[in-house]
Amino acid sequence: MATNPRTAIITLEEYLAAEEVAEERSEFVDGEVVAMVGGSFRHNTIIHNLHMAIGTALRGRGCGMVSQGMRVKANRDVLYPDVAIHCGGAQIEDRRGEMLLNPVVIVEVLSPSTADYDHGRKWESYRSIPTLQDYLLVTQDAARVERFTRQGEHFWLYGETTGLDGEIQLESLNVTLKLADIYDGVLPADSGREE
Repeated sequence: MATNPRTAIITLEEYLAAEEVAEERSEFVDGEVVAMVGGSFRHNTIIHNLHMAIGTALRGRGCGMVSQGMRVKANRDVLYPDVAIHCGGAQIEDRRGEMLLNPVVIVEVLSPSTADYDHGRKWESYRSIPTLQDYLLVTQDAARVERFTRQGEHFWLYGETTGLDGEIQLESLNVTLKLADIYDGVLPADSGREE
């Protein structure tokens, strides 16, 4: 979850050195440092629910999941996704801190202050990751998940699943995600049900 970029342009090495001692996390986008903000109760609960739902399904299958504190490198940018899933062993670049290079699925939990960034500039960076197959954008206050699925080198298929009865089949992981599981403890059980 990021907010306002600072205007000073710095190098990746300068960013990584500053990040080593920083009290707060920030992302590195086009040479600018983008400050991160803390997550809300809903935001953190959704991330926990994703870990529970996906983590259990992936157990023993050669895939792993990291969240919020793990950086992902996308071209020259360094980003902190809410959730990143890798398969076949994590490929890590260790330059003053680890950066995951091979996510298969990335999830961002949207908030009013980050929705445009997550849909725009951040998504532009993520598309450059050759291993990425699915990008999920999870709305906090309604049962709604947007999904971009790779359809070749330069093409992505957009889909949207709504309602607590909804399900998302992630073929890249051979996992089915139920929106009721994602939003457990976040939305009332009777809200957002498809009629």
